[in-house]
Amino acid sequence: MTEHPTPPAHTHRVLNLLAPQLASELDQFRMRLSAISAGYPVVTDWHPVLPEGWGQFPPAPVDRATVYRGNADTFAYSHHQAIAKLGERYVAAWSNGFAHEDYVGQEVHGAWSTDGLRWSEPFVIAPTPVESGLVRHNAGLHAADGQFYCYVGVAEDPRREAAPPGMFSLSEPRIHLDVYETRDLEYWTHHERVCEHIDLYEGPRRTRGGKLLCCGFDVRDHHAMVLIWDASTSPTARPRVVDVPLSAEGLRPEQGTWYQTDDGRIWMYQRESTQDCRLALTWSDDEGETWSDLVRTDFPNTYSRAFAGRLPDGRCYIVGNNYGIFLERRHLLIALSDDGITFDRQYTLVAGDTTRRVNGRHKEDGYHYPNCLADGDYLYIIYSVNKEDIEVVRLDTGGIE
Repeated sequence: MTEHPTPPAHTHRVLNLLAPQLASELDQFRMRLSAISAGYPVVTDWHPVLPEGWGQFPPAPVDRATVYRGNADTFAYSHHQAIAKLGERYVAAWSNGFAHEDYVGQEVHGAWSTDGLRWSEPFVIAPTPVESGLVRHNAGLHAADGQFYCYVGVAEDPRREAAPPGMFSLSEPRIHLDVYETRDLEYWTHHERVCEHIDLYEGPRRTRGGKLLCCGFDVRDHHAMVLIWDASTSPTARPRVVDVPLSAEGLRPEQGTWYQTDDGRIWMYQRESTQDCRLALTWSDDEGETWSDLVRTDFPNTYSRAFAGRLPDGRCYIVGNNYGIFLERRHLLIALSDDGITFDRQYTLVAGDTTRRVNGRHKEDGYHYPNCLADGDYLYIIYSVNKEDIEVVRLDTGGIE
């Protein structure tokens, strides 16, 4: 009998974070979107009998506001947004570019609000003249003790048109992290090069042990890097860098986000660039000093940035494009977990067809890169629309179970 060669096999682990009912609802949600994409905008034309609410997640009680609208005359690219609170003012910051993502002259702008819904005119945080040959992006915010900090990634011209095709396309990966500090949003102190080589999109948050911690990735080899400030009163100092072990299963982490449960464990979720449309997860039981292996999960993600956190009542959440269709970002959702281990329900924050007004490279339609701030009974979620406009929704957390 002739022996036939066996194709090589590769196995990997998957952590199950979804309760069976939520997993089933996500299957129906994806089926509904796929039927619409296949040419059935009236879904009953695809299947005549559908139960009430089939393939949809219930709407969350939100108020929606515009922070900034991009335009062709000034800055038509708006993205990498974040929100924090300084005293009685909510402060938003984001990247503004002329038309395309991460091209020379992109700088960091901000605005403020007393209620999270009515916003000031934009102001410049990190100016970037075109002749500088630099690209700056908003890497996250932090506020404490009357001081406000904006973290800014600084890169030399990445020459994206010369780079290989892809979402993360830098011809020469060189980047460093600066911090801009203020008490009044008018006068800023610039702290240069507090860290090298890291691409960061979420500012530091305080752990239960009093450290400041955030996560990005090394632009040279794509492994996750955790930044730790042992003294939470010195967020402009050079942080310690803890490397998350390289994945033995080929995972490529990009953008980390986290919450910490009552037992002290930090659960760090990673956008994962092998494009299998699921988040990866690593955890630490010693305040970020050591990390577990990076493992795939069954939590879906359309290959976009997500934000994980805890509500004041203790519930854990993940806000993002929480479904498994690559680069489909027309639904922004919040998934909830009572224990931080199993997610069993999900709500719609914003949804619907969107179309950008000004074309630009890597300006996909939809709702992108949420960043969140829990404050009292509300969760404030900031995101970009078509990578063109900046919006905020204010979620009444008591209105979702």
